[in-house]
Amino acid sequence: MPRPATADWNAADHAPEYPPGAGDKVSTNNHPATETATEARQGVTGHNVNIVLVVSTVAVILAFAVIYAVFWA
Repeated sequence: MPRPATADWNAADHAPEYPPGAGDKVSTNNHPATETATEARQGVTGHNVNIVLVVSTVAVILAFAVIYAVFWA
């Protein structure tokens, strides 16, 4: 059953299909809401991410150099 369209569906903090409090951390006096460094960063730094970035950047530079050499040199 489709939901009626509203003009300000994008004005909310969350997508329209989620309730207003979706994804919020719940905090109490005994258990404060805390995040680990990875949760706060929303990413990973392991798994050789830097190596993949450097190798792929160098590969693109070499590919452009080869394309230039073949077509315009």
